[in-house]
Amino acid sequence: MLRRFARDRAAMLGAVLIGLLVLAAVFAPWLAPHPEDVWQFHTPRRLLPPGPGGLFGTDRMGGDVFSRILFGARITLSLSVIAVGSAVLIGVPVGLVAGYFRGWFSDLLMRFAEIFLAVPQIVLAIAIAQTLGPSIQNVILALSITYWPFWARLVYAETRSLRNEVFIESAVALGASPLRVMVLHVLPNIASPIIVRTSIGMGATILTAATLGFLGLGAPPPTPEWGRMIAESREYLPDAWWYALAPGMAIFLTVLGFNLLGDGLRDILDPRTRRSAGQGGGGGGGGGGGDE
Repeated sequence: MLRRFARDRAAMLGAVLIGLLVLAAVFAPWLAPHPEDVWQFHTPRRLLPPGPGGLFGTDRMGGDVFSRILFGARITLSLSVIAVGSAVLIGVPVGLVAGYFRGWFSDLLMRFAEIFLAVPQIVLAIAIAQTLGPSIQNVILALSITYWPFWARLVYAETRSLRNEVFIESAVALGASPLRVMVLHVLPNIASPIIVRTSIGMGATILTAATLGFLGLGAPPPTPEWGRMIAESREYLPDAWWYALAPGMAIFLTVLGFNLLGDGLRDILDPRTRRSAGQGGGGGGGGGGGDE
């Protein structure tokens, strides 16, 4: 699996981008040339272009944009990890229970999830964040509430497809409890799509969080949040182009990294993807392998 992953250049590029994000977040206090600029103002140095005074120039309050980008990586990474982790912790058990059992309770769980899926996720996140007020905690809560149905629906479908497999029926016949079957037999066999969905969901979470910050629903100033930095730079365009370019490129590269990594993990972990690719190259002779 590692060799196959190493041969996938796109996946390796995604892994490198995510690795750089993690390094920037962890070592921000030591990598930032002006860490004090994150919370302090230096108005005499405001809106200086990239150069000796700063790699990415300075912002409207004279803060070093590069330093604020590095500290913003901490906020972005922690926000996405907590929000996606919370969504997984809610959605996976709900999908497992609804997919394994049959009856009115299973239908009730999925109808409840579909209520959230019926509304566009970004619209629902904006409504929740607007109601609760601008803060990082409220953004995390809004994203967690709106994201868990995606994992619930995925796990529900995968669990339903495994429910009547021979090894599941054998475990039940040997006296295994439903909890044991779900945790030790079903969950390990559906871990691959969950991992892939989580990786891609990280990128979507970062993009949605940046949108909320851009709309003023994220962290209040002077918190170095990438979406808010882009919003603050609008009135200085196009003269101070670096002010918007730096956080915009940070968001773009981060989301690109998670999407490339997710695509690479899907090709490696999902045997159905590899089987489909093999059938496409082998012509009609691969039909039996697909049915199997």
